[in-house]
Amino acid sequence: MKKIFAILAVAISGTAFAADYVSVDVDHVQSKQGYADSTAQYVRAGKEVAGLQLGLQSRTSVSSAGGTYHSLETTVGKNVAGFTPFVGMGFDNGLNGGKGADYRYTLAGVTTGTGVGPGYLLGGIKTRLTSSEAAMTHQTVAFGTYSIPVTKGVALNLNASKSYQDIKENAYGVGVGFSF
Repeated sequence: MKKIFAILAVAISGTAFAADYVSVDVDHVQSKQGYADSTAQYVRAGKEVAGLQLGLQSRTSVSSAGGTYHSLETTVGKNVAGFTPFVGMGFDNGLNGGKGADYRYTLAGVTTGTGVGPGYLLGGIKTRLTSSEAAMTHQTVAFGTYSIPVTKGVALNLNASKSYQDIKENAYGVGVGFSF
């Protein structure tokens, strides 16, 4: 399973140079319901094609109690009056990629952003709509990123998010973004 995710990382990085942006971020995730905290690593890429915003997010989370979770989301959205509503599909392979623990889900959300000071502030919310799980895990995530330019195509990202419903977590972290 680790080899599959290594290949996926290479595939993402190989296509990243054609994207409008790529970011690599690391968040500290605090459980608000008594579970172990974790460190989540994200690779995100986005590209505008024919007026549509295409997105890809790969997430690897390592629990402080032991164990790894992986998920992959793809989204498509369209900017409408400064807001970008989107829909997508996700795949979560469960704890350590355990057989039968994986599931698929659909999601929807919206993002918006504006220039603030020297950087750019992006905020959004997304929620799961359906799931292949026997008992669906409901999750809504509110998130924000402040990107501070370092050079013309490189920015420092400051991230924060809050997860609601069945999964209750707060997260904050840093990363680096590249625009093309």
